Amino acid sequence: MKYNSYIKPFRTLYARITMWIMLTVLVVFVIITYLVTYFGAKGVLLGSTENAKSRMEITNQRINTVMHAVEVAVYNTIPEVELSLNKPDDMYRIVRRLLEINPYIVGSTVAFEPYYYKEKGEQFSPYAYRSVDNNIQTKQLGTSDYEYHYMDWYQIPKLLKKNYWSEPYYDRGGGEQMMTTFSHPLYDKKGNLYAIITADISLEWVSDLLRKSDIDFNNKALELNINSDAELQAELENDSDFFYHYAYSYIIGKGGTYIAHPMRERILNDTYFNHSMKYNDSIDNLIGYEMIDGKSGMRTINRDGTEFIVSYSPIERTGWSMATVIPNNLITNRSIKYATIIVGVMLLGLLVLFIICRSILKRATRPLALFAHSADNIAKGNLNASLPVIRTHDEMKQLHDSFAMMQTSLKQQIEELKTVNAQKGRIEGELKVASDIQMSMLPKIYPPYPDRQDIDIFGSLTPAKAVGGDLFDFYIRDEKLFFVIGDVSGKGVPASLVMAVSRTLFRIVSSHLEEPSGIMHQMNEALSDQNDSNMFVTLFIGSLDLRNGHLQYCNGGHDAPLLVNLKEKSHQLLDCKSNLPVGVMPGFDFESQETDIDTDTLIFLYTDGLTEAENIHHQLFTEARIFEVAQQLLTDGTASADGEPVSAQSVVERMARAVHQFVGDAEQSDDLTMLAIKRKNI
Repeated sequence: MKYNSYIKPFRTLYARITMWIMLTVLVVFVIITYLVTYFGAKGVLLGSTENAKSRMEITNQRINTVMHAVEVAVYNTIPEVELSLNKPDDMYRIVRRLLEINPYIVGSTVAFEPYYYKEKGEQFSPYAYRSVDNNIQTKQLGTSDYEYHYMDWYQIPKLLKKNYWSEPYYDRGGGEQMMTTFSHPLYDKKGNLYAIITADISLEWVSDLLRKSDIDFNNKALELNINSDAELQAELENDSDFFYHYAYSYIIGKGGTYIAHPMRERILNDTYFNHSMKYNDSIDNLIGYEMIDGKSGMRTINRDGTEFIVSYSPIERTGWSMATVIPNNLITNRSIKYATIIVGVMLLGLLVLFIICRSILKRATRPLALFAHSADNIAKGNLNASLPVIRTHDEMKQLHDSFAMMQTSLKQQIEELKTVNAQKGRIEGELKVASDIQMSMLPKIYPPYPDRQDIDIFGSLTPAKAVGGDLFDFYIRDEKLFFVIGDVSGKGVPASLVMAVSRTLFRIVSSHLEEPSGIMHQMNEALSDQNDSNMFVTLFIGSLDLRNGHLQYCNGGHDAPLLVNLKEKSHQLLDCKSNLPVGVMPGFDFESQETDIDTDTLIFLYTDGLTEAENIHHQLFTEARIFEVAQQLLTDGTASADGEPVSAQSVVERMARAVHQFVGDAEQSDDLTMLAIKRKNI
């Protein structure tokens, strides 16, 4: 009896499963331990090299970001230089401004060709620079002692006819720091070079950036309790074996000169090849040649019996190259350390696994399979599937009750879903009808006046939701074109109701009044009365006399229209006074304005759904891009490649294509409404 009672626990399902699981895991553990020990070094090697590559990519990206920012700052300054060519003294202000907006730039000049300004003499190069106390100073760079026309930063971009980053140099007697210069040639409309614009940047931050990425050097400094760079440099000089035990990085220039290195005395004073020639490994020299040749790679070299892994890649724009050196013994030590940690964690995991398996499998019983069968039936749609009978009051009973509750809940949710879908379909249908009604209130036949040769009109409205709050309308009365465009605050159904009321008010009021300010006043009084929802409308109302082109208009807080003169190939915003939107304050005195519209002139009206259209990066379309589209139309002179003249419809469609291309896949955030009116030459 004692024997049977002792054996019986090991015949249970949970005991047998636990035993087999633990035996299997033990065998797997032994195999894994062997593999971890065998392949540990290779794994650490791969991890170390990938880490080195990642740090190099981050450092490379940071350097390229700064240099790209400097290049962009110079490119953005060029239009100011071109606009100020007739004011040579303004160049001092321009280069000073360039330093103010870019902290990386320590000096900048616009160096003109000899005698470009005869009154300034042979050399004229306004120069701005940061003094020792970081104040920005200006001076004339070219002197009899410094003839900049013969300097590399001037001659090389002039000869190459392209941008040029100079080799790093130490600015002695000036900033007392390592620098490089970006030069960009400037040409006039005839293609003649008239100046070189430059930007000097300090490279001290490159060494600091490299130091921060060298984790081993930072750990060494913490270990020795070193707080200053000078103390660390002294320690490195005393510890000649340091580079044989720790990873480090460096940057070399086009000729192999060190630009950044843990040993600061090598920077700009020593070359890579001076040190590679000391060793017998020819691969060492090969790495140097590949680096200055702009190639990437990873190679293993041998220095005095110690193997090193060198990863290197070029730095764009500059011709420089960055490398990370990892001693092989460092990888070996780390692999042993990581293998020990992994084995320890696996032993602990084995113990935890045994406890968990024994605890969980002990509770595994046959009702689980029955519940699984019931769940399959429920998943197939049989919500009335029978559940196994549970007579105990433990977790199985809770599982039984949960399944029963799930069946009841699913039945209720299916019924609710049917109701919701029916309601949703009805609401969508009503919104579709509302949208059709709203759109039917707007002009939709183009050309609206086919018998008239003196006017061309086209408009479009794209709501952000099923119904929108934008509006536009126009009609001709007594040889005058009355037109309006507006934007109701808010979106959806409330905005659409205000839009419908506003459009109706415009038609009614403008049929009795001719002055746009009077029309705006009457609409304001009507919309302000009992405006409990505090909704308002921005409006632009105009009255264009088709006989002489005289335009009377009134702006109620709306975006100013764009005037495009196709004859003179110019564009500008219409001058608009500030008035409150309609519906904000009863009794407000709206002011009218007037001007004359020439023939072949187009009035382009729009809502803020155009200027505030966002792309996926949350960038706005802005007025600047509207101007770009208008300028492109003026430059092309036609609406399409077929040579069709610019029409109201072509302007609206071209602007729509531009904004859709800018927005891309981003969701439309606001109603987009555009109206173009062209006074034609009969």
